[in-house]
Amino acid sequence: MIVALLACVSNDQSSGASEPVQVRAGTFQPGELPTDDSAASPNVIYVSSVGYVVTQGDANAGYSGLASTEAYSIAVAVPDVGSGYWVVPVDGPDVTEDNNLLFDLTVDFTREVPYGLQTISFVALDEGGHPGPRYDATLCVLPDYADKNYAACDPETPPQHTILSLSWDTDVDLDLVVVTPAGKVVRSESASTQVDPIASDGDTSTEGVLTRDSNSNCVIDSVRLESLVFEEEPPAGDYEVYASLFSPCGERSVNYALSLFERVDEADGSWSVAQEDVASGALLAAQADGGASLGTHVTTLTLP
Repeated sequence: MIVALLACVSNDQSSGASEPVQVRAGTFQPGELPTDDSAASPNVIYVSSVGYVVTQGDANAGYSGLASTEAYSIAVAVPDVGSGYWVVPVDGPDVTEDNNLLFDLTVDFTREVPYGLQTISFVALDEGGHPGPRYDATLCVLPDYADKNYAACDPETPPQHTILSLSWDTDVDLDLVVVTPAGKVVRSESASTQVDPIASDGDTSTEGVLTRDSNSNCVIDSVRLESLVFEEEPPAGDYEVYASLFSPCGERSVNYALSLFERVDEADGSWSVAQEDVASGALLAAQADGGASLGTHVTTLTLP
């Protein structure tokens, strides 16, 4: 049994299956990204992507580029993240670019990738595996709970004031349900804390909004996280928090955890984010009820 377990661990490590950064159809190599900044070739001429911002857990981030004619493959890594790098072959020549070689790859960023400004690096390798100089591109990784808030990468952007975040460990349809002090039930089909949008006269400064409905109806996105986000200070009072197992999606059980993130206004005018691990628990498949109830009561939070 121990031998089999060690073999599984070894296979995961050698295949890159447990790496925080993964390249589809790439071959994983342990160790540091090879580079030779003194070499004239092979070299990466340019790399482009649809954007430089990703969120922890984002999949299907595409990169394409051009490498010199001596290139046989492209090595890619996020330095200091993970235990190795990935290699993909180059494609055919681009006749409009002096027959230099095209390449493209798809990167998956797991929730283990540290958020903030990162560097993603590319190196061209020749047929013998000899590297050329490193080509670096900037990457902004947003925390998965923050719903596209750019504070992690831009010191001029304030974080959201308060976030309640429910995460879980298996691919079930689990829902974050919150009952506000005003009695509003916030869940996927009613994702805002506003009781009467007309009476609010368009003021949404204290509104909380659910960021997503993860694994909805067992359409698996593997994000396994839902957050109630308040851009500014939420209305004061007690918030009842529930974990509602809509469907087990074929899984036997799920472990969940509730976290609270709150903005801290520092004396120098900057901000930080304080995280509190509020509660955790487990649910069995038999407890799924298709949303017929509020779910399992997790805790009562008094905000702010």
